[in-house]
Formats: sequence, C-alpha cells, structure tokens
Amino acid sequence: MRKFQQDGLVYYKFDNFDNAALDHAIFSRAGGSSQGSYASLNLGGTNGDDPDAVLANHEKLFKVFGRPYSSRFDVWQVHGKTILFGDAPRPPERKHPPADGIFTDKSEVTLIMRFADCVPLVFHDPVRKVVGIVHAGWQGTLLRIGAEAVREIHQRYGSLASDLQVGIGPSICGKCYQVGKEVRQQFLKAWGADAAQFFATTDKGLYLDLWGANEWALRQAGVARIENSRFCTAEKLDEWYSYRKEKGITGRFAVVIALK
Repeated sequence: MRKFQQDGLVYYKFDNFDNAALDHAIFSRAGGSSQGSYASLNLGGTNGDDPDAVLANHEKLFKVFGRPYSSRFDVWQVHGKTILFGDAPRPPERKHPPADGIFTDKSEVTLIMRFADCVPLVFHDPVRKVVGIVHAGWQGTLLRIGAEAVREIHQRYGSLASDLQVGIGPSICGKCYQVGKEVRQQFLKAWGADAAQFFATTDKGLYLDLWGANEWALRQAGVARIENSRFCTAEKLDEWYSYRKEKGITGRFAVVIALK
C-alpha cells in the first residue's frame, strides 16, 4: 500500500487499484477533531463520541477525498452477510439500512464503511466498472461474506470473479485476535477440515487468522488478484482504532471508494 498525507489526514491506497478509474482511500485515525479515547479522526457515530466532532471529521474526510459529503452511501453494520447496492446517495433523513457489504456502479455515489479490527474487503471490477466494500468480522468471515459478495455482484452487474481486484485492509492479525473454542467449533462445523489452518494455539490461548480465512474464501470463489495490506490494527494504535486492544472504548476509521 502507498501512504499519503493531506491537510493533516493520513490515508493509504492499494497498489493494484487503477487510480485513473476510481478514487479510494483508507484513512488512519490521525488529523481529526475527536478527543480522548476517540482521538482523532473518529468516523463512528454510535460509540459515545461528541456528535459535533464526528460530523466535523466526516466533513474533513470528504473534503480531502474530493467528494461532496452529500454523495455518501453507508449502512448500519450488523455482522451478517447482507449485500446492498447504492444506486444513489443515502439521504440524511433516511435511517442506515442494515448490511455488511455495499456496492455501486454509479460515479455520483461515494461508498464509506467504518472499522476497528474487523476486516475491510475492498472490491473493484474494472471491466463492469463496479466498486464495493465488505465488512468481515469473525461472524461475517464464518458466513463467507466475501464470497457472498462475489455471487451478488455477478447476479447484479455481471461481474466475473476472474476480473475482480480485492484489497484486504487494516484489521486485527492472527497473532492478536484471541477467540474462544466455540468460535473454532462453529468454523469447523461450517467449513469442515479446511477451517483448522486458520487457528493457532499458544500458551496464551486460541487465535484466529481473519486475513487468511477471508483470502481463502475469496480464492475459493474464484478471485485471484488479492492485495493484503498486512496492517494490524491492534499492533499500530498510533494509526488505527482497535476495538479489542482498546477494550471497546475507541473510534472507527473509514474506508471510502468511488468511481470516477
């Protein structure tokens, strides 16, 4: 990934995405208005932060991104596998619909999702001109939400898995993400013996590799071009929010993408 800085904000871009065809950025936590545990570019509006600071953060992010704030399409992330399609921006008076994947083929729509340990899966279909973001916590990973997205955009837009480019954004790594035995049992039940490779046991407990699990599910769905940022949110609190490391009192960073 490549690092950029503008107006105090720090953001990253995937190397394998065509910047002539789309705008995209993964914004770090730097350069915003939020204070305390939410410092400083918190984009989450339901975690206890000052609403005025969150709004100021959104407005600054969209200014740096070069898109009007009114162009946004976002959802209420619920750890499921529902995929929605943004054919127009979400009006501010309309409630966030529940979903964990959003896609569009409309250049006037800017997609945005928020993260703090869960895996951002960022999609681009350069052939059908489609972009999207998927939110994959352990529940979404278990449900193979990345593969579900591949199926949904094939049905909606005709996108082929072989054409897709996918980026795996900053999220908690397999060395930091400790889980209970019941999580492994659910994966083994749903995925069979293939699930075992994504779990590791140390003297401290059981750990799940969300990066590896999501990449495996995407490749099983036919996606070949995958770029992993390999940025661990729990190891880099100066750049990212981590729900696990910060014990739930923290902000959310943003992933944004739009077609040109």
